[in-house]
Amino acid sequence: MFADTPATVRPRLHALPSEPESSRSRALRAHPSNHQPSPGSQPQPPVDDDLVSRWDRLRLVLVNQGLSDREARTEVARIAAAEVWDEFAEELRRHRAAGRQSDANALAVGLRSMQGVTQPILRHPGDVTVARSALGRARRRLSHNGSLLDRLQERPNPLRRAEHAFRILEAFLRLA
Repeated sequence: MFADTPATVRPRLHALPSEPESSRSRALRAHPSNHQPSPGSQPQPPVDDDLVSRWDRLRLVLVNQGLSDREARTEVARIAAAEVWDEFAEELRRHRAAGRQSDANALAVGLRSMQGVTQPILRHPGDVTVARSALGRARRRLSHNGSLLDRLQERPNPLRRAEHAFRILEAFLRLA
């Protein structure tokens, strides 16, 4: 076909990657291990005493409104878990709006790790054991996914903040 044209003029014909290959490469780019947070985007986790005192004040307010101590503790756990979820969701929206997709992917992994933590608490109000179990499962998922991020990068990852908050929340529930 190109026998009469010089080698420098011949166009290079490249085969397009197959659909499975292109799908695999997109998945690898979106994997949490590829996360590299942008500088200054990591808020510092709150101090343990701040969280426990804040949650204890909320528990006292709920007890004064007529809930038992155990019901108040599980309600505090549900509210705190929802706050951590909302914080991650808001941060995810900010990163996506700013075009920082790798940060957004890591936060999406965190949200998936926390998914469903409040449902058992809602189904069993006042059952501290169920609340601790739900928080423990979410914390273990966050820990596992966070270790995947830690293995491949040296920067801090956002999953550790949520894991830390859930660990403190579990300790708060053990005080019941």
